[in-house]
Amino acid sequence: MKLLTTLAVLLAAAPAAAGPAIPTSPPARHDRPASEVVIEAGMGAPLGDLGAHFETEPLGFGAGSGLELGFRWRWYVNRSLSLSPSFHFTDFHGFSGRDPDFGDYRIDCSTYRYTLELMWRTAPPDASLRPFVAVGAGLFRNRVTGYTKTFELAFDESVNTLGLTARAGFAVSELEFSVAYHLNRFSTWRYFDTGEDQAYDWDVIVLRGAWVLPFGD
Repeated sequence: MKLLTTLAVLLAAAPAAAGPAIPTSPPARHDRPASEVVIEAGMGAPLGDLGAHFETEPLGFGAGSGLELGFRWRWYVNRSLSLSPSFHFTDFHGFSGRDPDFGDYRIDCSTYRYTLELMWRTAPPDASLRPFVAVGAGLFRNRVTGYTKTFELAFDESVNTLGLTARAGFAVSELEFSVAYHLNRFSTWRYFDTGEDQAYDWDVIVLRGAWVLPFGD
């Protein structure tokens, strides 16, 4: 009788030992990778002297809205805060004109931006709509290819300066949409022959879309 009882206990315990282990708690869930690569594109509208008429404004360049392309590597400090070094290039629509003495001419402007951005996401990572705000700072390289106001000299000049960027928008799935304002103020004698440094305003407002690519776990 004792032998039969022992055998029954062993048979009852065998299926439980052979079966899969039952987890005591759900597995950890990764709401977002540690870092991302973001591909960005937008349309930049020039303000200040950059967008002012070349022929009627003493420091105007006559630039029109142009395409902005860029990318960033975003690293998450925590679920809401991230840092991202980035590069952006904006090629503005050039100004074309005709001078009765000189003939046809063209002024082309572009900007290269190397910045570090701090972004705060105002909704949890698993929300369907995730608003965010961001600020950035870095090196702006402003290039002009064209002529002086008197058409006495053709030039291709670039000026480096420190600039600021403020941005706000929202993310949906792996897409982001935002409005950015680039604060770009500097002084130089390189563009127009005025005999002294001139203060320029190259502020730009950009409508931007982005595609977020996961980069790490």
